[in-house]
Amino acid sequence: MDSANLRAAAVARRAGVSASTLHRILRGSVSPTVETLEEIALACGFSLDLAGAQINDRFAAAAARSILEDGYRPPDDPSVSEWEQRLVRWTGSDEPMGLVQAAAKASSPLRRNDAVLFAGKETVARVASAGDASDGRWAISGPAGLTLDASPTAAAPPVTILWCEESLRASQMLADSALRAATDAREVTVAVVGGEPELFFDAFAVGIVQFASPIQIILDCVSQGGAVAKAALAEAATW
Repeated sequence: MDSANLRAAAVARRAGVSASTLHRILRGSVSPTVETLEEIALACGFSLDLAGAQINDRFAAAAARSILEDGYRPPDDPSVSEWEQRLVRWTGSDEPMGLVQAAAKASSPLRRNDAVLFAGKETVARVASAGDASDGRWAISGPAGLTLDASPTAAAPPVTILWCEESLRASQMLADSALRAATDAREVTVAVVGGEPELFFDAFAVGIVQFASPIQIILDCVSQGGAVAKAALAEAATW
């Protein structure tokens, strides 16, 4: 409305909605129809261009962990309870494997806006070192978490996730390693992703490597699909 140099009352009149309805839409307290949004956009001199994109919502993973993980405290956001209900609707039950698969598809860390993707070969120890030197909480997830007995000097399996509170610092350190910025998603070996405080609940250490919680590891593996997802689901089935 500011760019259109119009007052709210004028926009409401031009869009054919009441001023109170427009106010509630702007506050986010109601969910308008696409048709209403289009009229508001046109009233402001803009066309409405809708584009579909794959779901990427961290609250989906938080909801699954809230249901399945004892002691986990999800973020204080209404989206968590909305996702809890949504996941149960999608799966038709609260069966753990179904919830994990549904939540994983909706919360892939590789699709996050702040994800920094790398290609090439580097050891798990070097990835862990970048997390440790970032001066924030960190944890490794993905397929590296399915082989805890592997040597930290082994190559990080694709796609290894480094969750990190200070993800920019960790990314800068890995940029100086044998890794290179990935331009093709099929080449990605390591992804550095910003982690929220609750994500690190139940993280554990194996030697010098800090791993995310088992459930987070399964979620991150399943989100990648293919053989990694199958291996993660097979592992989860043994719990």
